[in-house]
Amino acid sequence: MRRFRRACRKQPAMTQPAPLYIVASPRPRVGKTLIARLLVEFFHAEGRPLVGYDLNPREPALADRFPHLVWPVDIAETRGQVELFDRLIADNRSTRVIDLGYGRFDQFFAVMAEIGFVHEARHRAIEPIALFISDPAAATVRSYAELRGRLPAATFVPVHNESVSVMFVKEDFPPSRPECGLIRIPRLSPIVRGVIDRPSFSFAAYMTQQPGGPTEVHQWIGQIFAGFRELELRLLMGRLSASLTGAPPLQRKGLQGWKG
Repeated sequence: MRRFRRACRKQPAMTQPAPLYIVASPRPRVGKTLIARLLVEFFHAEGRPLVGYDLNPREPALADRFPHLVWPVDIAETRGQVELFDRLIADNRSTRVIDLGYGRFDQFFAVMAEIGFVHEARHRAIEPIALFISDPAAATVRSYAELRGRLPAATFVPVHNESVSVMFVKEDFPPSRPECGLIRIPRLSPIVRGVIDRPSFSFAAYMTQQPGGPTEVHQWIGQIFAGFRELELRLLMGRLSASLTGAPPLQRKGLQGWKG
């Protein structure tokens, strides 16, 4: 025990990177905005500095719900791309959440790969984490494999939304590393869906109110929030393990090809 304590004292302090969560899928109506909304409320309730970006130009539902926390951005043109990625790379103190509309899916990740964003972000203590919502369609499975091949340094965490598909084939959606695991979104009953879709409904506020005891809604939110906490803990333990084993740091490549 004494030797372990001495070893810990000798280790340099780890600077925890600011997470950048990208909620993504190449298909519509799979729960992207719902999951981004859960993330925003979870981190806001934790008291973290938080900024969100809504990349759904036609229906910015996330920005409409959180006008003081989430900014709508259209990346159809170069100006919008520069604005977004400049903001993302400039702030390593806030947790960021991106609701990536399916219509901008290919464009967003193409720009990310072209400018070497992942390496530059990590150099600046920012950790991009793609929460990829799975479904059984062959095109989605292929898109996930292609995306991981295009961005091998990025962190990919599969998300199984049980309201979209009952089965999850783990071989089709492997995480980047074992500690990334899987985020599971339990299936919603029609009653729960009706409650959480109300414009004034807040996940975090509802969790503090339990008149008559916990309800199905409390259990559903609680499971998801617990999954977010476990993911962050697993990623932290993975970084700690890498630092203790002397894993080589990622090389800085800079924002290649970026012409603002």
